[in-house]
Amino acid sequence: MVTHRGSQLQCLNRTAKFLYILSKTGEGARSFIHVARQQQLVECAVEVIAEQGLAGASTVRIAERAGVSRGVLTYHFRDRAELIEKVVASVYDLGSELIGPEVATAASPRDALLTFISGSIDLYARYPKHLTALTEIFAAGRTGEGAVRSEHARHTQELSDLVQILRAGQEQGQFREFNVEIMCTTIRRALDGALEHIVKGAPAEQYTAELQTIVDAATRAEVDP
Repeated sequence: MVTHRGSQLQCLNRTAKFLYILSKTGEGARSFIHVARQQQLVECAVEVIAEQGLAGASTVRIAERAGVSRGVLTYHFRDRAELIEKVVASVYDLGSELIGPEVATAASPRDALLTFISGSIDLYARYPKHLTALTEIFAAGRTGEGAVRSEHARHTQELSDLVQILRAGQEQGQFREFNVEIMCTTIRRALDGALEHIVKGAPAEQYTAELQTIVDAATRAEVDP
């Protein structure tokens, strides 16, 4: 388990590495350096939000975790809201990188659905801090501070992709007839429930096996084509 002190040292090490790279590069690499600095600050924001909640993740605390002044933070992000949005985007980007290619190359809609489930749970197990931070941001969205998940473009795109898998499975005769929107919501809620336990250390393999079995039984056509 990484302690607060350990997380702070990790951020400070990233800052030191960044400053070293900066000292060795010219003006032509400034845009790359800007992106690298933003990524480093986003990672520090993830850690603070996961530990303190969104309300406790002030720009001062995030800057302290990164070992920089608050001015450096405001130089790279217009305001705290932009930084929070970058955190949200970074978590969805992790999901796209980890799950997207496997789902896209699945042999069938059924395989794609089961891969989406296993990939999602693998993501939760690999990046518990990132998913905890995302959960905190969406929870705060209900009070007007964070982001509202149901209205966020990345969330709605994820649901749209899942609906497409379900419809393709029905069209190909692999899935039974059901309301795809209701099934999509049910699967998403089941994954949300798994997330709550996995980020606290629950065995991911058991959740993968059980959810795949449940969803497969709920969607599968009575007779495989």
